[in-house]
Amino acid sequence: MRKIIFESAMSIDGFIEGPHGELDWVIFEHEKCNASALLSRFDTIFYGRKAYEKFGIPRLNDQELPETQRQFYNTLNKMRKYVFTRTAKHVPGNGMVVSDNLEEEVRRIRGEDGKDIWLSGGADILRTFADLDLIDEYVLNVHPVVLKSGKPLFAGIKKQLNLKLLNKRNLQSGVVILRYRPESRLKMEYYDGRSVQNECERSGAS
Repeated sequence: MRKIIFESAMSIDGFIEGPHGELDWVIFEHEKCNASALLSRFDTIFYGRKAYEKFGIPRLNDQELPETQRQFYNTLNKMRKYVFTRTAKHVPGNGMVVSDNLEEEVRRIRGEDGKDIWLSGGADILRTFADLDLIDEYVLNVHPVVLKSGKPLFAGIKKQLNLKLLNKRNLQSGVVILRYRPESRLKMEYYDGRSVQNECERSGAS
């Protein structure tokens, strides 16, 4: 069965965006090694509606981005996308809306053949998936900034999350990538695939 991997940038004090939705503090350090290793394990993305509107819809100005970022978003745009929302029946782009029977649909999609699934979104979709114990790994990109206020990542989660640190990686920018697995998954056998850390070690990146 495929794994669902939640990945998000966050500040040192636990916020995923500023008080007015600011993301200008996020360091887009998609070095070639890091980006290719990250995307190589996925062929499907689960989005919350807001995250899809920000990152999932192909943008006309993508050509203005640096080459590495443009390749990153081009790869994302080719993946199968599901948008979890109760407020919209259709979304622009190639996202497929899931508005009902969330747990049943997620388990059905996870049971299909393919690579792992990237869960991309904010606190709302994280809370829903975490409360249903549908997340197999958490990848937190901790940025060297203290926002002091904003939207906390783990706001509203109903139950305690007990996580085991699998590995961490320090990027040159000061971002620290922390990879965790829930205790509920520790007794299950997984194939880790080509992790970012291992891929970068093979290529000689620091």
